[in-house]
Amino acid sequence: MLFQGNEVLDNAFEGYNACLFAYGQTGSGKSYSVVGYGENKGIVPRACAEIFKRIDSLKADTTKRVECQVTVSMLEIYNERVQDLFTKAAKRPKEGLAVREHPKTGVYVEGAQDVPVNSYEEIDRQLNTGNENRTIG
Repeated sequence: MLFQGNEVLDNAFEGYNACLFAYGQTGSGKSYSVVGYGENKGIVPRACAEIFKRIDSLKADTTKRVECQVTVSMLEIYNERVQDLFTKAAKRPKEGLAVREHPKTGVYVEGAQDVPVNSYEEIDRQLNTGNENRTIG
């Protein structure tokens, strides 16, 4: 699995924020490009696999003491409402979640779940959960 977004991950590992935003009409291929289907992995699974490859390399270097924490969240904006895809549709607030800004940590979605993960496989399971909870137009 080859990942071409190394510059973006290089910057993220240096402490800069990175964002992937997919926009387009229903059926235009956003989900396929971002998540993929079956063996055809999209941008996010490839990037996540590369992140854990890099973490494993950092941990293998005995000259450095490195601690890494990885969390995953999955949000959807549909009809101008932000929803947490790790929450079943029936339990989501009808008005959506509020987008806020913290003076030190920056922009966040109030009430969105950040799930700790320790491997690509755990992220893959979370992606599957989120995909099951997506709104299909």
